[in-house]
Amino acid sequence: MRSLAWKLGAALVMVAVIAIGIMAVITNLNTSRQFQSYIETSPAFIETVSRTLAVFYAQNRSWAGVENLLPQLVANTSDRLVVADSSGQIVGDTAGELSGVNLSQTDLTGGYTIRTMMGFQGGMGGGGQIVGQAFYVGQTGVAAEQAFLNQTNRWLWLSGGIAVILAVVLAVILARNFIRPLRALDTGAREIASGNLGYRVKIDSGDEAGRLAESFNAMAGSLQQSEEARKRLLADVAHELRTPLTIISGTVDAISDGVLPADEKQLKIIKSESQVLTRLIADLRDLSLAEAGELKLELSSVDLADLVRRKAEQFKPLAEAKGISLISEAAEALPSVPGDWVRLEQVFANLFSNAIRHTPAGGRITVSFNPDTLEGTPAVTAAVTDTGEGMTIEQLEHIFDRFYRVEDSRARAEGNGAGLGLAIVKQMVAAHHGRVRVESRPGRGSTFHITLPAAG
Repeated sequence: MRSLAWKLGAALVMVAVIAIGIMAVITNLNTSRQFQSYIETSPAFIETVSRTLAVFYAQNRSWAGVENLLPQLVANTSDRLVVADSSGQIVGDTAGELSGVNLSQTDLTGGYTIRTMMGFQGGMGGGGQIVGQAFYVGQTGVAAEQAFLNQTNRWLWLSGGIAVILAVVLAVILARNFIRPLRALDTGAREIASGNLGYRVKIDSGDEAGRLAESFNAMAGSLQQSEEARKRLLADVAHELRTPLTIISGTVDAISDGVLPADEKQLKIIKSESQVLTRLIADLRDLSLAEAGELKLELSSVDLADLVRRKAEQFKPLAEAKGISLISEAAEALPSVPGDWVRLEQVFANLFSNAIRHTPAGGRITVSFNPDTLEGTPAVTAAVTDTGEGMTIEQLEHIFDRFYRVEDSRARAEGNGAGLGLAIVKQMVAAHHGRVRVESRPGRGSTFHITLPAAG
């Protein structure tokens, strides 16, 4: 997995290397060619040509056939070599224009860039006499040096321009590759801002851009879930409020119309539904405060076993009325826990209420206590076990969700709660820095474990 910084650095290095490489290759080729040309048009080169011609004359005793030799002696095809015999008669011309013409009839000394060579000395069989003259029409000396520099500079500029163009093209391609993920994220942000919470960014990359896309998609998914939860919450709250309000409104209307008497029975119905509304609103308030981390706790040293046994005694009549045994097992000496007595009572009140609701007549609810550890520190665990119908794995995944009810067994028509009790348990325990977990199997009952850190 390569990082974005690595890719950007590699791209910059690649652009620089390509640009420098192109300049180096073109300049080297041209410099080599021009330098070779310069060497070949230097005075030493021309002297070598003169000696070669002298050798040719010495071997042949004449200039016959010299025109076949001359093209092999020029440095560049653009240069010109003219040879005249001792009488001034031109016997060879690489341009093929002056052959047979006398030097007096030419302007070799004027109209061309001419470098007139000394007359050849036929020392090799020539008897030391002047056998001819050669005229090399090309650039030599200072002019050749300047031409070499000028040509080299032109090629430097040309290669530099080509390198810049290729570097710009490559930079544009690389920039588009780098910008493409940002554009995808910008589009995703606009889609999310417009309310399309189901939009996801597609970036197949293992660098920072890919990880940013993953984080963006996770954020979008979280927002989508939050929005769906908010809508469900509003719908559930509206549903839970509608039932008691409908009962209260219907009863009051019936009393006002004279259909029902304004007696104690009807007033109890109104009061009961009012209590349902009050409890629902209080539970929602506590739950919202706990989830926002704003629930104020009055902490003190709490004997958890004593608190749970007292709460069990309060629920024992309700359990016995349904034919259920509620048993508190003896607890060994356990450390106290820092907690809010009232809030912890609320936690176990919800657990006992839930256990009684789900345990059939003849069943049993057992409370047990054990020393435990929580993230490596001493803790105390209280467990509430029932012999009710139990839950499936799918149901366990949602057991602590707001307004969640396990199928019909939690239907409000049976007089059960609004489905907030276990959600409150989870948030209250979390506010105490504790842990809640549940074990359950269909037909085998359920066990809720509440683990709280021991007082330090």
